Amino acid sequence: MGQQRTFQATEQLIHNRDHSDKKKVLKTPIDGIRENDKDFYSYVNKIIISEDQKGKIIDAMKKETKDRMKHDEVICENITKKVNKAVNTFNEQVTEMKEQRISVTYEDHNME
Repeated sequence: MGQQRTFQATEQLIHNRDHSDKKKVLKTPIDGIRENDKDFYSYVNKIIISEDQKGKIIDAMKKETKDRMKHDEVICENITKKVNKAVNTFNEQVTEMKEQRISVTYEDHNME
């Protein structure tokens, strides 16, 4: 009877695929929200500014509109960053799952 030997290796079972294309799919709704915000704030500004309206209420509305616009853009930027991070993490997890550590045990009959 030969000597029993074991070796271990990490094998890639499935070829890697980059899933970065998922970013675009996930960002599309954010782009739509940005476009809707842009249209909305454009309409608000046209109503407030083009009418040559003045006064404390108008000034407060302009300020609130500007602040809200900045706030909404920050939210969209944060979501975009989270989408990028999620897709990158997904890529890493999928890559790790495609590799498998294997152990092969065999009898070496040449050692007799």
